[in-house]
Amino acid sequence: MSVSPTTGMSMLSLEGTPTMAQTRGRTNSPKTSPSMSGSEQHDDANDWEEDEEDDDDDSDRGVMSSQTGFRYDISRLPQRTQQVVRGLYHQISTPGLPQISLELCGIKEEDDAEGGFFYAFQMQEIVPCSIRIGSKNSKTYSTPRCECPDARYRNQKPCKHLIWLFDRISKQALFDHDHEADLTLTELGYPEQLHDPFEQISRIRLDVLADDLHCDIFDPDNDTAHPTRSRIQEAREMVGILAGVQPEELDTYRLDLGTSHFTSPIRRGDLEATLFSLLLSSNSLAEWIRTGLEPSDPTVDPFRRLERRVSRILSELETYSSSLQNTPATSAPSQKEKTVEGPRDVHWAATQIQHCVREIELLVSRGSDPLSAQARASAARSLVRILKAIASRNIDSHGGDTPDDRNLFMRLVGNHDTGFVYSALELLVDQSQFIEELEGIMDLLGRHGAPTTYVANMRSLISRMRSHKGVHTTSVGESSRRRSQTPPMHDDVQAPPPPPLFVQEATLEEEPKHTAPVGGSSSPQFLTPELPGASRAGRGGATRGRGSTRGATTGSKRTASLGGAQDSPRGSKKKRARGA
Repeated sequence: MSVSPTTGMSMLSLEGTPTMAQTRGRTNSPKTSPSMSGSEQHDDANDWEEDEEDDDDDSDRGVMSSQTGFRYDISRLPQRTQQVVRGLYHQISTPGLPQISLELCGIKEEDDAEGGFFYAFQMQEIVPCSIRIGSKNSKTYSTPRCECPDARYRNQKPCKHLIWLFDRISKQALFDHDHEADLTLTELGYPEQLHDPFEQISRIRLDVLADDLHCDIFDPDNDTAHPTRSRIQEAREMVGILAGVQPEELDTYRLDLGTSHFTSPIRRGDLEATLFSLLLSSNSLAEWIRTGLEPSDPTVDPFRRLERRVSRILSELETYSSSLQNTPATSAPSQKEKTVEGPRDVHWAATQIQHCVREIELLVSRGSDPLSAQARASAARSLVRILKAIASRNIDSHGGDTPDDRNLFMRLVGNHDTGFVYSALELLVDQSQFIEELEGIMDLLGRHGAPTTYVANMRSLISRMRSHKGVHTTSVGESSRRRSQTPPMHDDVQAPPPPPLFVQEATLEEEPKHTAPVGGSSSPQFLTPELPGASRAGRGGATRGRGSTRGATTGSKRTASLGGAQDSPRGSKKKRARGA
């Protein structure tokens, strides 16, 4: 039976491919053939080989120091093996997440009857895995390619890494896909409906997509990757959630955590800062904690995420507008990578913001289960904030032939009634707490101008919210009046106590006693403590309430079923004292 290419996909992250407990030893890479290109030769090199000679004197003499403090003479080893040893201990001594760790150990006996015993040690290694997605005119990567051993040396198509990555890219690019309809997976690892993966990523823009993929951006100029603003904010919020900070206080929680990046994750005397640094250092740890959060937690709230994406898009539009006014004399090499995706102008911003609003609407309308009150409030809040941000931007961001080409407000609201935002809010008319904010937006529309139909639809929406608020207030008032008109229960009248979880069945005195659930079988309950018969009889025979015939009758019946209070003089005495 062949192993599915999706086996173990849930363990993957954008940081690398962690080794699972069931994973067997990896196959060594074959030697590089002369026909391979230069880039392939570099990729084929062992991860633990050192490219350059170490300047350390001991290394020159063929001696290497390990993390345990031992020194090893490697001068008798082959040159390639020496490079592996140097690379290994160089990696271990480098600050950062350890790439090799010991998971477990044990002792086992060989399957052969005449075999002996052996010790088993299981290691875990984080192995980075690279995927390249090129444009159609790319000579090498026009077909998406993974550099993992399964894809390169075992010709597995598609490998699990391609399927995993394209699944997450499709989640963002195909936001309006009906989840009830099937996607057709191709042998290239992505669904047919995605069409051209490179083009889909370019439309969103890689750095904007990276925020939703929870990964950092690689800078080709200096071979570094610093944590993005989105990951810094997410890590800070995760720490706050685990610390018990209220959702409304997360935006102002520990703002100092994002002001500097620590060279070491250990911050003595500050556990929160240490966890913050660990979350930024390890994508696997961040993914683990992210999947363990509640759906209502702000960090994983989908409506809050889309609201932040709109904020990011508006920021990119402002940056693009400023760059046109302050064009540098010479174009830096990094600008080439940033502009290959296309301008971040009004047309791009409007398209992406419309997608975000549409996705919120689909999340509200297509959910398999009704949204909770908290989720509905979050959806309405995000929509209102998005509309307010657009209504406040009646400015020309850059040049253009028409107002739609240069003014974001005019393109989305001012010149057209496409139902922007209010069509989604029509599904949330119960969220009347946002009426005042919507009225403030109506004032902005009055100053900037908007189509008559758009204004009329917004007024109708606010009116429906007011009606819903009035109905809700009336129903609450009537319910309160009904409760106030209900005569209070007399103090002397008490409801009978709830039946005990377990009662003692009547048995012969010499037989062992068993406990059984009320109305259940008489099978023994191993975790149920045995109570003395006397204490049960005394409690059961006691009357409940002052002068309550119902309570006395109930107590008497329970006493009879338990074998009578006369079994214990102490119980009878207690009963007489209460009945006196």
